[in-house]
Amino acid sequence: MRDIEILRDVFLSDLYCVYLRDISAVVVSDLHLGYEEEMNLHGLFLPRMQRDHVTHIMDKIVERYDPEKIIINGDFKQEFSKNLPSEWDDIIYFINRYDDRDLIFVRGNHDNYLATILSKKNKELLDYYEDDRYFIYHGDKDLSTKKITILGHEHPSLVLRDRVGGIYKLPAFAFNFKKNVIITPAMSFFSSGTDLSQSLLSEEHFTPSLKGMKASSFRIFAITDEFGLVDFGYLEDLRSSEGQQTRYR
Repeated sequence: MRDIEILRDVFLSDLYCVYLRDISAVVVSDLHLGYEEEMNLHGLFLPRMQRDHVTHIMDKIVERYDPEKIIINGDFKQEFSKNLPSEWDDIIYFINRYDDRDLIFVRGNHDNYLATILSKKNKELLDYYEDDRYFIYHGDKDLSTKKITILGHEHPSLVLRDRVGGIYKLPAFAFNFKKNVIITPAMSFFSSGTDLSQSLLSEEHFTPSLKGMKASSFRIFAITDEFGLVDFGYLEDLRSSEGQQTRYR
């Protein structure tokens, strides 16, 4: 399935975004542009893939949903302590490529120096985005939850094991239907994701505003290569379900 409407006009998409039809907006998070150069500084040499990966998905998002707004919900860049040359190049390239849309940038914990780059294109860096229906922020700080809250930061994934020990890790959305909280998967090519069974069920997550939320209220929607977006049901049911060979690390 390409997308699933979880609330009126709110769609989870197999393109790693939330599509908000009523305000003609898409929300993505955790692009981590410049990741390869930051790894190179630590002696791990990676090919430049991140920008092409991100723009490939973004082009599909624009083609499918034709949004007026693109909301980047934190961790647009990778390096905490400065702006790397590749971050300058990739961010300016991204803005130029999609500047026919209303680009809205929300601060993430990796975005300490992003405002300097954005200022060259007359773009602002926000702490959050809010309107009458939606409250969108990265999630590294506790700004509470209200309205329909959309968070990034957690890099959620669903980890499955088969009978012979094969491990499958799928990027996933987590949706708390009682609180109307959506956690989006990372768009980064290099993000393996955080095992939801470990982070949400054990409360070892990185997102302060999730503290105390019951795992039984989180429904998991994973992105698969073969079937697109798949509803795996509630996280607690996945863990406790008998007769399935789904286990968690």
